[in-house]
Amino acid sequence: MVTKGLLNLWATDRGTFPVVFLATLALTAALGNAARYLVNNPDVCLDKSKRNNFMHYEDDQGAEWRARRFRFANIKKNAINQSAQFDPAFEKEENKDVTR
Repeated sequence: MVTKGLLNLWATDRGTFPVVFLATLALTAALGNAARYLVNNPDVCLDKSKRNNFMHYEDDQGAEWRARRFRFANIKKNAINQSAQFDPAFEKEENKDVTR
């Protein structure tokens, strides 16, 4: 009976709908990011055969993961990502499609 009263209170107050919507949106974004990281990161070993092998992924998998981070960091140009200290990163093969 108390549960029905609490549900009725939440369902009838119009101010709770934005709170529930934003909480659901935040939960969905967090779960999506966690799933993307678990599936795509080469350091995560869900397969038991890879857990005992320290060299369990190839160089191209790590390069692809780093390239995503590099592309994301260079979406908007600024003084940090355009400085000369990042010249070696721009010269890597996986970062050739990122322009200054």
